[in-house]
Amino acid sequence: MHSSETKEWAPYRPHSREELFFRFDLPDGPSKHLLILYSLVIGLRAKTIVDLGLGQTTGALRAAALQTGGVVHTCDFDKRRFGHILSEQDKHWKLYLEPSSSFFHKIPEPIDLVMHDGAHDYLNVRRDLEALIPKMRKFGIICVHDTQQSDLYRDMLAAIRDATRKFCVSLTNLPFNAGMAIMRVESSFHPAISPSSGTLPGGRVETEPIAFATVPAGEGISVSAVHGRLMAAKIKLGHILRQAGLRS
Repeated sequence: MHSSETKEWAPYRPHSREELFFRFDLPDGPSKHLLILYSLVIGLRAKTIVDLGLGQTTGALRAAALQTGGVVHTCDFDKRRFGHILSEQDKHWKLYLEPSSSFFHKIPEPIDLVMHDGAHDYLNVRRDLEALIPKMRKFGIICVHDTQQSDLYRDMLAAIRDATRKFCVSLTNLPFNAGMAIMRVESSFHPAISPSSGTLPGGRVETEPIAFATVPAGEGISVSAVHGRLMAAKIKLGHILRQAGLRS
């Protein structure tokens, strides 16, 4: 394993936690997104991670993969720039120096998480997303950088809009550091993710991913007025009992 403790720091090598917070304090690039990506990989317990565009995000994804036992599959077209680091691949990191179109035929399915920071033109981003979404686990996540970048946002947002027309996804755009779209795949032929979760009293699982109600083919979520009032009362009672020290 190659780590920052044994080699000079490089953006594609696994970041230590100290490095993640150091990068967070920098004003530009994807610096404010690295901790988010690290958390997403660990929260999803992601095993198959796709990374389009080698850079700082690669190091954050690789660091998280070491915690989940996953593999980061990085694709970058720049052989001249990155050919010399092919020897640094290990069991948690595979590097492909080729177009994404051929790379997509080589990565294992299903995919848990994607970070897209490669091409930034409408056609390539749209094609990448259209190829990736069917390969994703249900509730898997695709992140796309530069969706709020001053010169790129028109192409990026249009590509996301048009690529997702035929798929069931929920989406938000982080409005800082050039922006990052976070897209959750709400419907898939692949099994759902198995996220990190605590347990409730009685041993029940705390986290049960449910499809977002507004997506066209998502699983419907019906809440009656009576159920809503009962749940609100139950939550309020729980708060009162905790404050009285009668419930942990």
